[in-house]
Formats: sequence, C-alpha cells, structure tokens
Amino acid sequence: MSLQRYNFRSRSSSGESNGTTLSQNDPADGVVTVPGHGFLTSDSLVNTIEEAESVAEDAKSPTDIIGDSPISPTQVELQQLDSSLQPKLLGCGTQVSDSAISQEISNLRSVSDFAVQSIPAPPTVQEPTECCPVCNSLCANGDDAVCCNTCDYWFHRQCIDMSSTIYAQLQNSSIAWFCHGCVPILDSQQASESSTQITEPLDDLTFGELSGSDALTEINNAYNTITQWRPNVFLTPSGHAGKDFLKTIKHLFDQFNSNGPLRPVALKLILLAGPLLLQKPSAKSKTRDHVQCLTRRLALWNEGNISGLIREGKTIQSRLQRSKAHSSPLKVFSRLMLKGQVSAALKWIKKNPSALLPFSDTVMEELHAKHPIPQEISDECTLHGPSELPDPILFEVIDANLIRRAAKLTRGSAGPSGLDSEAWGRILCSKHFKSAGTDLCESFARCVKILATEEVAHEHMAEFLCSRLVPLNKDPGIRPIGIGETLRRISGKCISMVLKNEVLEATSPLQTCGGVEGGVEASVHAVREMYMDPSTDCVLLVDASNAFNSLNRATALQNVGVLCPELYRYLTNIYGTASRMIISGTKQHILSAEGATQGCNLAMGFYGVGIMSLIHKLKERVPECKVSWYADDSAGAGKDIHVKQWWDSLQEYGPSVGYFPQPDKTCLIIKDSSKLEHYKTLFPGVQVTADGNRYLGSFIGTQPATELYVNKKVKEWVLDIEDISRVAHSEPQLAFAAYYFGIAKKWAYLMRTTPDIAPLLSPIEKSIRQQLLPALTGINPISDTLREAFSLTPKNGGLGIVNPMEIADLEYKFSTVINSGLIEAIVENIDICFHPDTNAINKAKRECKADKNKAEEDKKFHLLNNCSKELGRQLALGSEKGASSWISTLPLKECGFTLSKQQFQDAIRIRYNIPLEGISSECACGKKNSIDHALTCKLGGYISLRHNHLRDTLSNLLGVVCKDVVSEPHLLPVTTEELPRGTTLKPDARLDISCRGFYSALDKTFIDVRVIHPNSLVNAQKPLKT
Repeated sequence: MSLQRYNFRSRSSSGESNGTTLSQNDPADGVVTVPGHGFLTSDSLVNTIEEAESVAEDAKSPTDIIGDSPISPTQVELQQLDSSLQPKLLGCGTQVSDSAISQEISNLRSVSDFAVQSIPAPPTVQEPTECCPVCNSLCANGDDAVCCNTCDYWFHRQCIDMSSTIYAQLQNSSIAWFCHGCVPILDSQQASESSTQITEPLDDLTFGELSGSDALTEINNAYNTITQWRPNVFLTPSGHAGKDFLKTIKHLFDQFNSNGPLRPVALKLILLAGPLLLQKPSAKSKTRDHVQCLTRRLALWNEGNISGLIREGKTIQSRLQRSKAHSSPLKVFSRLMLKGQVSAALKWIKKNPSALLPFSDTVMEELHAKHPIPQEISDECTLHGPSELPDPILFEVIDANLIRRAAKLTRGSAGPSGLDSEAWGRILCSKHFKSAGTDLCESFARCVKILATEEVAHEHMAEFLCSRLVPLNKDPGIRPIGIGETLRRISGKCISMVLKNEVLEATSPLQTCGGVEGGVEASVHAVREMYMDPSTDCVLLVDASNAFNSLNRATALQNVGVLCPELYRYLTNIYGTASRMIISGTKQHILSAEGATQGCNLAMGFYGVGIMSLIHKLKERVPECKVSWYADDSAGAGKDIHVKQWWDSLQEYGPSVGYFPQPDKTCLIIKDSSKLEHYKTLFPGVQVTADGNRYLGSFIGTQPATELYVNKKVKEWVLDIEDISRVAHSEPQLAFAAYYFGIAKKWAYLMRTTPDIAPLLSPIEKSIRQQLLPALTGINPISDTLREAFSLTPKNGGLGIVNPMEIADLEYKFSTVINSGLIEAIVENIDICFHPDTNAINKAKRECKADKNKAEEDKKFHLLNNCSKELGRQLALGSEKGASSWISTLPLKECGFTLSKQQFQDAIRIRYNIPLEGISSECACGKKNSIDHALTCKLGGYISLRHNHLRDTLSNLLGVVCKDVVSEPHLLPVTTEELPRGTTLKPDARLDISCRGFYSALDKTFIDVRVIHPNSLVNAQKPLKT
C-alpha cells in the first residue's frame, strides 16, 4: 500500500529533536498513531458487551444461522527499518539489546498502531509546550518523552504506555508519531479511497445544492465524522415529522433500487440520516423538542446542507457528559433491568462486569493477527460443478411483513453509524407511521432482494458492510466481534429465513451448524455415543486456530456456489471484497479481507457450507472414522489407526480451506489408560488423556472426570446466585426477574447434554434455599412446604424457582428423545442430506411436554395433600388465569410493571397467605388486623381503593376503543317502570362506567365494577368456579 513519509522526534538529553529522514521510496516509511478508547457511555458499553457475548453464544446456536457485528486501525506493515537503528542508552538508563530490537521489529510487521488508554487531546496551539497533557508535569531533560508531529506537545513515554523497546526503535527512525487529538486524516482518507472510491461518472450525482465530486466529498467526510460520535439519538417521533423522515429514507432506498443518480451514495446517506437528523439536542429534551429539531434538520437535509448538520452534531457531541468511570454497578444493573436487558444487566453484578478489552499494544497486535490477508483459492478442497443461480422468484417472499419480522428478531447495539436495533425497530415496525412505515419496509425489501439476486458494486455498499470492532475477552486470548450495521443484520436475517432449508440441505447431518434444530445438543449426544461404543479406541476433539477469521473466503464462496447457489449472490456481495472494521472514537480501522466475521448473522451458514468440501474430502479418505462437526468444532472417533489417518488428513487438507488445527489445544480421549505413552507417540503434540475433555459446553469422558467438570461449573453458578442474592436485599423484583429470565437458564444446557448430574447440583439448590429465597421474600427460614410451593410453575401457583436436582434427569431424557433422529444420522455417518422428520419431532415434543406437565401435576397433588388448607386455597387462587402474570413479566419501567421492595415482598406474602410485617395489630374498626380482614373491612378503606383503582383502569382502557366514556354516570330517572326487586330507585343513582360503541356503534352501555375477596368468611367456603 502507499505510505507517506513523516519525521519522528524524541526528547533527547539536550532537549533537541532528532530523527532520520528516509528516502521517498524506502519501504520503512509509515505512520504510527496512538488511538485512545472509543467514546462509550455505560449503557453503550454494556450494549456492546451484551451484543458481543450474545454473538459468541449465537455462534453455537442450534437453530439459526444468524448472528451480529465491531472496529480497528489501518494496517501498516513496517517491512524494514533504517540500517542506522542501533542499540542506544535511553534517557532512563535502559539498555536495549540487538535481540530485543529485532524481536520488536518482527512484532511490528503485523502492527499498525500502538493503542493506549485515554490519552487526552491537547488544544491546537501556535507554539510547542513541554508539559505532558496526561500527567500535567514538565517533560524535563533526560526524561523519556515523545513529541507529537502536529501539535508539538510532549508526552512522557510511561504516560502513553509505550514500551522502552518501541521507544528505542522509533527514536532514530523516520516514523512520525501523533497524539490522540492529531491523528492524521490521511489514514481514513486512504481507506475511503481504497474501499469506497466511486469509479463511474458523477455528473448526475445531485444532493440538494451539492453535485458531482463536491457532493461525494461532503458525504464521505460526514460519514467519517459520525463514526466517531458517541451514541446519542432519540427515537423517531410519530406524526408528520416522523413520517417525513421515513419518506426520506424510502426515497434513498428507491434511488438504490432503481439505479437512480444517488445510487452510489444512497446506502451511505441512509446510514448518515440517523445520526444527523435524530441527534438528541440535550439530555433532558422532550418529544416536542425532538419534533422541532427533526423538522428543521429535514429542511437542511433537503437543501444538501450536510456541513450545517455536521456542525450542529459536533456541538452536541462536544457537550455530552462523560459517563462516570466508577458508576455504581447496582445502579447500572437496575437501569438495564428496567429496560428488559437481562443478559446485559447480569454482567454488572459481578466484580469485573466488563468483558470488553481496552485497546493496548497487545490487543491491537492480536486483532491484526486475527485478521489475516486473503489466501489464494486452492484446488485441493474447492468444489467444481454446476453453479446455476436460482430464479429471482425465490426471493419474492421478502416483503414488508418479513422485514418487520426480521427487525423484531434483531437485537443488539449499533454499528458504526450509531442506530441500534431499538431505533431501527421503531422505524420499521411502529404502527404510528401507518402507510409511511409500510412503504419504507417494501422499499427495504426490494433492496434486500437486489442484494440476493444481483451483483452490486462494492463501492455502492461499502459503508453498509462496515462494522464496529469489539475485542472480547476470551480468557485466555481475544475474540474479535464485528458489530455490523443494524440494516445489514436485518437483511441477513431475512435471507436466513428464506434459505434455511437450502442451507440445511447443503450441510446436515455432517455439519450441524447450518440451522438444523437441536444441532449442538445432537452433536454432543452423538460424540458421547461414539465414545461409549465398545468398538471405539479413542475420540479426538479438534480445536482450530482463529477458525472463522481464517476461513479461505475465495474457496468458501466457490463451495457455496456449488452446494448452495441460492445463497451465493448475497454472500458474494457481502464477502466478495474486504470491508472495514472501525474502532469507535478513532479514525482507524482494520480490513476484514478473509474469513467469516464473527458477528455477521450469516457467518454460521457461510462457514458451515464453506468447509463442506473439507468434510467430504476427509470422509472419502477415511470412511471408517466416525465424525461430528459443529462449525469449527470437530470430533473423530473409532479405531486408533482410522482416527490417526483422519487427523493426518485434516492437517494436510484443512489449511486449503483456512482450517488450521492446533495440536496443542486438540485433545485425544483414550479408553485404555495403559496405552497412554503409545498414543502420545502416535499423536505427537496432541493432549492425550484417559479422563475426558470439555466439548461444546458439555463433557465427554469418564464419570469421575465429568463430575469434576460439573462441580467446577456448579461453583461458578453458586457465586452467581450469591451475587444476585445481594441485589435481592434492595431490589427483590429486579433480582427475581434476573434469576428467572437469566441465571436459571445457565445450567439448563448442561442438564440437557450431560447425564447423571442431578446429585451434583445440590449446592445450587442449597444456595437458592438459604440465600436467594430469603432475600427475595423476606422469609427466613424457608420451610419444606413453602420451598415446594415456590418450585411450582407460576401458572400452578408457584414462583417458577425450580429445584434443578428434580428436573436434571428429565431434561436430559427430553433432549435425547427429541433429537434422536439427528443423533442416529451423525453416528451412522450418513452422507446424504438429512431431512428432519417434523412429524416425529413434534410428536416427541408433545410427549415430553405431557410428561413434564404430569410431573408438575404429581408434585402439586403431593403438596396439596401435605400442606395446610389455607395454603391449598392460595395455590388454587394463584392458578387462576392471569393471577400470575405479574410474576412472569419483565419489570419494564415504561410499561409501569415495576414494584418497590415492600410491594414485591408484600405481594409474595399475600400470594401465600403469610402474615405481613410492619402493620398495626388492630384495624381502625377495633378488630384484629390481617390480610383477610383488611380486604373485607368497610372502615379500613381498602375496599374502596381496590374498587376505584379497577374502575379507573377499565375506564382508561375503554377510552382507547370507545367514545363518550364517563366514570360514575347518572342512571336515567325511574318513573312508572316495573323493575326487578332490589333495583335502586333513588333519583341520583349511579353506575361505575358508561360508554358508547361497546356492543354497537351508537348504543350506550353501562358497566358496574365489583371487587370480591375470595377468602372472606362468605366466599371461603365456596368453590372458586362459582
């Protein structure tokens, strides 16, 4: 690539700047920049972490080929340094050896930047300053310091985390160094020119008052600016302003679909419209302010005044308050739970909530290493054959309804442009926009169909394919996740919905990551069955290096064209050319030129189909070896000689498709421990064990080793329960929802894939009973009867806090029964397309559901026979329709579903007729106070409060669908009518509600609201049905 020449200046003992200028053609010329952290608020941080981790988990999803996508700098390879670079004594007195410098030079060959944490950007000044902006202390003579090539500010080497080796290496080179505030625009301009340069004539390109190359330059500069902004957009308001905004987006989609003059920049303008037009003016702005801003900004947009919108956006961004670095984890947890973001909230009850690695030298080096340069296509595992593309009629099912379905299923944070799934979900799915929303969805659907059926120039969709790079802590190592634009993820979701069967036919049963239901569970069961087979000598569990990012993209696309031509055109548009992965808050990026991006919701399908040629090749070479593949996780089992042949073939042919097995992370499980040394010789470099090893979240091996693995996981989950129990002391409703919708699901997968673990889960039950339940309910100790009641499902009067020991064996049985067909196909090594027997699977599901319901009924029957009459009555009341909806509902603040600590714990006590704490012992009427008395006493006031609250709620609901709704209307006066006995004849008689249009358009309907207490003295003896 073309590199520019700059000077590097370091602070010497004499206070002078020195450096060596290399020749114009010297390959050592380059730019080294120091990007800081991206601009992330606490909310956007947890959204990013949640998105990244959900993507990592979705990569193992058994039923979908969908996922989501993040960011880094331009890669600059330093091929050699000036020959004058020699070891020298630095200002701090550190001697750097030849070997150290050689090693550092070697490391720099794959590194483009040295990232440090939070380096402040100094203001532009006319004269240089020798005061370090990081520590605000003087850079004295003899200090290790480096000067910015632009603003002339000096920085201490330690303040920017620059190693002494790098400092020595750069000191006598011609490489320029720039501080965070002076990162040259050169990198972004070069990247933009290389990846998004428009080659066709621009004479017809007109946007408002802008035209031609001026319009293109203005749009490109605007996009490069908004990718550095912090998330700060308001939801699209309803009304004329919101509809006009949707019409603006629709017009741009139409330009792209019809090959109009704006097609080269249409998708880029769509991504620009959100952050420019929906930028929130202030932290406390209201909907009225948003409408006014949007109306005014739309006028500027139509004039083509992008610079004015950018200027306004920059002003707003400059005034955004930085999130507190040490925000209370409990406050963040509560805020996220009130939004319904359970998985993200759970991260904040741990000691170290962030799984997102800060950008440092090591992180940047690993990110570059995990995004290799493209490999050439290899004939060894490349399929050749008919690749006729399908008729476009196949994709006619993509319409507005499918777009809305996909948008509702899309979750996660925003891509580089800043609009997340919530923002686009409202734009595409809200009924407030009526026909404008439907028209926009139809235009977007046509765009998706074009991507699936036509070849689209990469420069027309380069920004549409950009993603935001997130380095996720894999512990150990880094998992790079690319958070793509929400629109790209929605389009990918649509394609996966349409082509799920085609991908399934191309992959299963040999590869179970292509969308087959229960694929990951079936893979675990199949490998365990292979291991338990008496004829099996050993099982080899293979781990590949950087599998998704190393996939040979050219070979994989060719294989997709042969095995799944329906998916070929869309994938070539998405993966045919390198795309940018941008680092938030910087002008830096990494090019994704190889592999399938972890975060793309078609990555699993692409990867699964792409390596099918390798799977078939190995099966042809060693048909005797039984294998199972789930994405890059492969396993081979059988006689040792056959497993050895399969392993050798995998090492030989795997690299041709970008599959690089790692012997040191590959595990051979043997059944005869006396041959341990023999197998170590037979499989050099591979871990050999007679105990077992982890596989796809479960464990394959002996029972003692399995128990050790489960015990380790149980200890982790007990800590999770302890964490949520601490939260429950102050926020019981939020803690209950976090457990019910999040934590309790953590051991569900292990129960479904690992047999005979019920006794090992006893620490979980002990922690639930002794810590969680007392914190949630305020009741301690928890009796056996009450614990059994709490373990019932909400619809049966319980809380749904199940004893895992009671259901573990049942869950494992259900998993093996439902997936029996796929398990058999994997074990038998069937080399034909596996079509799941839908009828058999549904029948198995119905039978399993019936067994589960019967077990629940038996438990409830046993409880009713051994509990008090009062508790039995309460369980029956809790089983009534709608009586438990408040338990199984997320505590969403915007819907008014939140309860305070006292309200939640009182509701639990009332549900099970447990005396309330903190109430007076006597009622105002002089009688002993209790729950039943308070709800029936005519002097206490609760009767009127309950009645009036229900009346007002019903009146508000009727006001949505009826007209002329009146509370407590007067009845018509009675004259000579003959009315039934007991009718109120008073002239001022009233009913609770009247309305028109309830039964018919004009008729007036009167409604009387009555509230009863089922446990009153009169009603307690009556059956509930009466």
